[in-house]
Amino acid sequence: MHKRRTRTRKNLRCTVSQVSRKGAQRTIKMPRVLVQDLTTTQINFSLEGVDASLSNAIRRICIAEVPTLAIDLVEVLENSSVLCDEFISHRLGLIPLISTTAKDMNFPYEFNAEEESGQTEVDFELHARGRSDQTYDVTSDDLQCYDKRVFPVKYTSQEETGANSAKAGILIVKLRKNQELKVRCTARKGIGKDHAKWSPVATAVFRYEPEITLNESIMKSLTDIEKESFVNSCPGRLFRFDRETGRIEVETTSMHAYDGEAIKKAAELGKPGLVEIRPREDKFNFTVESTGALPSEEVIHQGLGILQTKLDALKVW
Repeated sequence: MHKRRTRTRKNLRCTVSQVSRKGAQRTIKMPRVLVQDLTTTQINFSLEGVDASLSNAIRRICIAEVPTLAIDLVEVLENSSVLCDEFISHRLGLIPLISTTAKDMNFPYEFNAEEESGQTEVDFELHARGRSDQTYDVTSDDLQCYDKRVFPVKYTSQEETGANSAKAGILIVKLRKNQELKVRCTARKGIGKDHAKWSPVATAVFRYEPEITLNESIMKSLTDIEKESFVNSCPGRLFRFDRETGRIEVETTSMHAYDGEAIKKAAELGKPGLVEIRPREDKFNFTVESTGALPSEEVIHQGLGILQTKLDALKVW
């Protein structure tokens, strides 16, 4: 009997095997992940022990290949608003939908009528009418879904809804008295590679971890005033001046981007070799911000699972 190997998508650690050119020795590198900040909509983490190609693959998969739900078909039954049917349909399609059930659904092109297995669509209805002299705001809260597990993400600023407003949906259109909007919508599973409305992230970026080295011998020749001016020259606050010891210390660099201001300041002080800043080629700091369709952690988990599936398909050993 053949044993089937299964791998969990919830594991953020993976193994990257690199086979030497001679083929006689295998070097195994274990990537290390450190989560620095985690909320429902954003995750900041560092990834160490990999190169830029793997980091960029994770970033691109999170943007373009993690599936979500989005409105893909709109049937306009009545529209007497100031916006045309196509404009409203486009706005409906860009409303993020809670997509925790998307991984259990089928893509439309995977549907098999003979098997009749797997859900491919989720239906919505929207019916709103202006009934008073005041303008009525039609928002995503007016969308009614037949599947209670799927509903629009509520994400608007206080400037848009008011500090005490009970309606926190995404604005679709405004109706005056006797204007009406009635539509039927169908949400389908898709990926950002097909259309941006299916992308689960608003931002997915990474940058190299800066490696900062201070020349202690040159540092001793500076006065306390020069040291303070050097520390204050860096807008990222990468340095800290300790008055008791008279030393400049490097703060944690994981959440900061390196720049050239400190190097310019060192040149102004006549100490061009005071600091050396270079990127580490094996450590990257990620920032992934979700649209709200999926929790930020879930986007990373599913992205790593998709990458692992792709690597398994290559069968590189």
